[in-house]
Amino acid sequence: MKLNPETPPESADLRAYLRHEMDLAALYRRIGDAESDPKKASGYARLAAEELEHAREWAENLGIDPDSIRQSNLSFRLKLVWWASKLIGSERAVLLPLLIRGEERAVASYAAHPSLRELENDARAHATELAELAGPDAFDGIRTVISRRASSSGSLRAAVLGINDGLVSNFSLVMGVAGGTNDSNIVLLAGIAGLFAGAFSMGAGEWVSMRSQRDMYKHLIRFEESLFDRHPALASEQIAEIYVGKGIAKDQAANIASQLMSNRTTALDTLSREKLGVDPDELGSPWAAAWSSILAFSVGAIFPVLPFMFTSGNKASIAAATASTIALLIVGGVMAAFTGNSILRGGFRMFVIGAIAAAVTFGIGSAVGVTLD
Repeated sequence: MKLNPETPPESADLRAYLRHEMDLAALYRRIGDAESDPKKASGYARLAAEELEHAREWAENLGIDPDSIRQSNLSFRLKLVWWASKLIGSERAVLLPLLIRGEERAVASYAAHPSLRELENDARAHATELAELAGPDAFDGIRTVISRRASSSGSLRAAVLGINDGLVSNFSLVMGVAGGTNDSNIVLLAGIAGLFAGAFSMGAGEWVSMRSQRDMYKHLIRFEESLFDRHPALASEQIAEIYVGKGIAKDQAANIASQLMSNRTTALDTLSREKLGVDPDELGSPWAAAWSSILAFSVGAIFPVLPFMFTSGNKASIAAATASTIALLIVGGVMAAFTGNSILRGGFRMFVIGAIAAAVTFGIGSAVGVTLD
């Protein structure tokens, strides 16, 4: 590919294009490696090879030896996304939308340069082929996957809250106690106590919450069962109203309701899902949510405590602050990746929140410590 000498892209653009093609190639390779369908795996491998060839063309225009451009690993940002996708157990649903958006972004970038029309067409073709390989489920996206998992068990929601709460609350607690005393053993005791107290408190609260929610849903489903058994005409009328609300004509909706009412299981499933908004097969597990919350809180809360297990004094406090800062940045970045927002912005926002909380409690602890002395 030779660039138009009259309107060549800037060097910075070329390097951005090179990095972008390398990222796409790495993502295609990851998806292909995880694909069980040999035909689809071959398609992803071919797309990865084509993106790598594009990267070599950019390298040549930058004066870099094209032969030095080889298949690379995922960038740090994409590794975070990959790890996050593993957590929710749906790598394809997370990475495929990224690939599609990546190809669309490439089309927009190349369209700005008349000399890059060939690559623009290639990117368009890749986006179309990718959509065909991925199928309609690929467009569910990260938010849909998370929503589905969270609504089905509550475990992911509990884990997210647990990590955030464990990290911020115990970081604040440890810094508050460290500000009030120079005795590292007291700080360690407070941190461990805060870890266990917070973890079991979160777990118990999540268990009660999920149990209450599950019992409420079961009560509502039993009510619909009673309605079906005792007042079938009213149940049929309500099903018909559901479909009328979806824009179906009254006569046709009545026919649909009549057909559904002929099967008790189907009718009750329709009433539960469409009227109550409840999936009777996925009411959530209180124990799963509780243990998820306990473990997640403990993972977050351990970061500020660990340094005091191996050292003491100011060195331990600095190490605890450093470990907690890194954890805050990572957790914030991962959560931002889940929601499709900027990883840097999400990590920085989480860091600022945790830092402010720790600074305030450290100041209070210092004031109280001086008073007690």
